[in-house]
Amino acid sequence: MTTTATAPVIPSQAPKTQIDTVRAHLMTGATITTWDAYRLYQITCLAQRVHDLRSAGLVIQSEIVTHNDKRFSVYWLDEATLLDSEVADHE
Repeated sequence: MTTTATAPVIPSQAPKTQIDTVRAHLMTGATITTWDAYRLYQITCLAQRVHDLRSAGLVIQSEIVTHNDKRFSVYWLDEATLLDSEVADHE
């Protein structure tokens, strides 16, 4: 699991919905936190968007981490999910 400090989704090609934006971010292999979602995309309800994506069948991994005495979730897609989506894109 690695974290990212920059937006992997370029604004000129940004998806239209928050769900699409979060999906596109995760599909790059990057992790995302609530702070990342707000700072990069002005998304304030990341947990709900993750729930929506999980309900749609996307397998999103998560871990609660502590940093500076603050607890928060980090979300990412595992390699198998990324590879499955890459294979599906090329078919």
